[in-house]
Amino acid sequence: MEARKPRAPRTQLAATAEIVDLQSSKSLSAQTLDLSVAGCYLEMPNPLPVRSAISLKLTYNESALTVFADVVRSEPGKGMGVKFRTVEPGQLSILKGWFFALDRPDW
Repeated sequence: MEARKPRAPRTQLAATAEIVDLQSSKSLSAQTLDLSVAGCYLEMPNPLPVRSAISLKLTYNESALTVFADVVRSEPGKGMGVKFRTVEPGQLSILKGWFFALDRPDW
């Protein structure tokens, strides 16, 4: 039995998500329920199937980032979990800034 890798810690953060299914070019909208440096959970009524490749633009506090991701969990009526393929250093800085702002709401 293969040991599970620990996943990156997730933080509850409601970012606006614009999703593009890379196979069909279909555009969808959602909101993040939680977010980490490795992926997120997107609340939406009609999620894409597992293994779908997507482009994901996340917007929070007037800043945005775009990453490519794969759907790893799909729950009709609820949403989908996605794993980021690669997060560029500039995008990672934006993500970490969001987490920092959540930890310090008075900033």
